[in-house]
Amino acid sequence: MKILITLLLVTFMITVGCKDSIILDEKQYSNWELRDISTNNISWTKFKWINGNLGSKFYERTGIFIPCKIDVLQNIVTFQFDTGADLTGIYENAFSSFYATNPELKSKVKILNSSYKYYENLSLTFNGFTALNKSGYVYKDFGSIQRVNTSDTIHIGTIGSDIFQDKVLLIDYPKQQFAICNSVPYNYADNLIDITLDNKGRVILPLKLGSKSLKILFDTGSSIFPIITDANKISLFSTSADVDVIQVSSWGQIHNVTGKIINDTFTLAGETYSSVKAYASIKNLYTGENYDGITGNALFWDKTVVIDFKNKKFGVK
Repeated sequence: MKILITLLLVTFMITVGCKDSIILDEKQYSNWELRDISTNNISWTKFKWINGNLGSKFYERTGIFIPCKIDVLQNIVTFQFDTGADLTGIYENAFSSFYATNPELKSKVKILNSSYKYYENLSLTFNGFTALNKSGYVYKDFGSIQRVNTSDTIHIGTIGSDIFQDKVLLIDYPKQQFAICNSVPYNYADNLIDITLDNKGRVILPLKLGSKSLKILFDTGSSIFPIITDANKISLFSTSADVDVIQVSSWGQIHNVTGKIINDTFTLAGETYSSVKAYASIKNLYTGENYDGITGNALFWDKTVVIDFKNKKFGVK
């Protein structure tokens, strides 16, 4: 099967800076209905790791793609799994690749105003459940148009935190699978800690470093970073010398981030870590009003993460 990736995702996407700048009534796009989700009989959906070069270096697990079916399309499509994004949506240009063979799809993309569009009655089907939205968000002018055969898999969107609100998300990293439940399954209910959600419904984790209590956004789109922050806050985590440089792309902005070792042991979401790198950027993309930095998937690669969005709980198993 041919796989068409319409974005430069060998440089993974960190969505915080772009998404925080969107000014609109996001309730228009965040009204998701999930069907056929369970608690005891967990319906797992497989995901795929994306690998690639960041600058001149090759890295594994730079991002997560989720295969699914969308509406009437015969093709399997993929979405980036990105809890740092507050809106789940499709990329306008990439999705238009299907208009030649499915002209009826074009009429379902509606114009909200000069800046924003939505997809009417967006339906995403994974293994075990279907997600429905009467006004699915459209990332305007994003992605690129491809010539697509019915056997091709094309990357067309992002799945953000909005789709999990009032639900429980399980991410089993070793088995490369995730599940959505109505409540926490009994065998995942131990040792959950209290967390907060920011005003966009994204997960904020507590980090304790010495006498400092910091707030960390959990962002699966920042995949390989244990901790990443802005240059003006890196001293909260480390004042040691730089030991690493990585070139990244954040929604089209290419820049370098520099890494330092956090010399002290710290606790994040109830788990203790040591000898971890914290990265810094001068682009001011990685902190916000409610958080001091971001953590990606790197600290959890050998674990299962439990996120109870409804009751604001988080656990690592």
